[in-house]
Amino acid sequence: MSFAELTGEFFSSLLGRGDAAQATIHAILGACLAGLTCGALGSFIILRRMALFADMLGHAVLPGVAVGFILAGSKSTPALLLGSLAAGLLAAALTRAITSYSPIKDDASLGITLSLFYAIGIWLLSWITHAGPELSSEASGLNHYLFGNPAVIHTVDLVFLASAAVVILAVLSLFFKELTASIFDPSFTSSIGLPQRFFDGLLLVLLTLVIVVSLKILGVILVAALLVIPPATAYLLTDKLQRMVLLSAALGALAGFGGVYLDFVLAIGVGPAIVCLSFLGLMAAFLGSPRHGILGRYLLHKRLALKTLRENLLTSAWRIGERGGELAAIPIGELASERDEEPSATRILARRMNGSGWGRLENDLLVLTSKGQERARALMRGHRLWEIFLQREASLAPDHVHDGAEEIEHFLDAETLRELEDLLDNPETDPHGKPVPSVDPEAESEAGAE
Repeated sequence: MSFAELTGEFFSSLLGRGDAAQATIHAILGACLAGLTCGALGSFIILRRMALFADMLGHAVLPGVAVGFILAGSKSTPALLLGSLAAGLLAAALTRAITSYSPIKDDASLGITLSLFYAIGIWLLSWITHAGPELSSEASGLNHYLFGNPAVIHTVDLVFLASAAVVILAVLSLFFKELTASIFDPSFTSSIGLPQRFFDGLLLVLLTLVIVVSLKILGVILVAALLVIPPATAYLLTDKLQRMVLLSAALGALAGFGGVYLDFVLAIGVGPAIVCLSFLGLMAAFLGSPRHGILGRYLLHKRLALKTLRENLLTSAWRIGERGGELAAIPIGELASERDEEPSATRILARRMNGSGWGRLENDLLVLTSKGQERARALMRGHRLWEIFLQREASLAPDHVHDGAEEIEHFLDAETLRELEDLLDNPETDPHGKPVPSVDPEAESEAGAE
């Protein structure tokens, strides 16, 4: 069947009846619930720098699965989940004990616990297959806990997933402010009487719970990915924790749905598909995030570079105007002479003034608007005030202050300029004897916002 036909069959199965349709719906619900819960909790996990801890717990619950199966004698979901929960908490306690009572660092103790519990889990699973026909015959399907398989999700599994999601989301909502304070400022949390250890322990219990109920979806190997990648993607897209939690939960749920869909049409495995989709989302944010993405930073750099070039042209125009030239319309030749460059280079730069609202190139003249003239005045005012500041406060010689002022003049806003004037007692001339322009506050504010 073609890709389009498989896609049509997938969406048709969502509306159909029968075991196949029910299995698909169960897989989608399970993957979306796991993605939503992992994404929401994962935001707190990565900000608390517990990502490696999550990876360790994901591997460490494997012996709990095996022990739960041995004690129950069957793949009883409650027994497997309780065994996994106990193993996860035991692994967390062992990791903390190694770190607290020895000079071994966190990363080493995590590696030790992960290796030990995972090895014990593999050994127990191997022992189960050779323990006798009664036990080994019931063991088929335990490997799903290694790699995940939403196709074997049953109603009872969905009940546990939904219950865990409700509990985790309710706890996060109830203690949102306290958890936020404990993550960003543990010292402040303790100083106002909030128990920092309690909130660390709460995150640990919630983390273990979400890993345990997500095992059938992703398996012990990949479950940590859903706790880290969607929150990391959201972290690149917003600086607000509440938005980050909501966005991460949505991305996790979307990745869960997409993983089931890709497994249906490409048969690549739900767990790997979820992780790969999440990573593609992370790469998209890494490249295209307006603030933190590579492309966003590149565009911001280009805008700042263009703004700096335009403003340098304005200051050159201002210097010509100070010597008696016409500030509103300056010949390109005069500008080129002032800037010590070829007229062709100045002409190209003057063309880039078009669209700025500050001026335009017209008949080989740089024609400045009233906003452009006010911006030129503000830039020169900032430049000369900063030169005075460097001479007085940094004790620099007058011939050493120009370059520093040339760089900082582009970033001085109206409030900073007023503070500089007050600090310097409203000087009238710079270290070179040139006048410091005075600027109307309203005009300065409008020009600086351009």
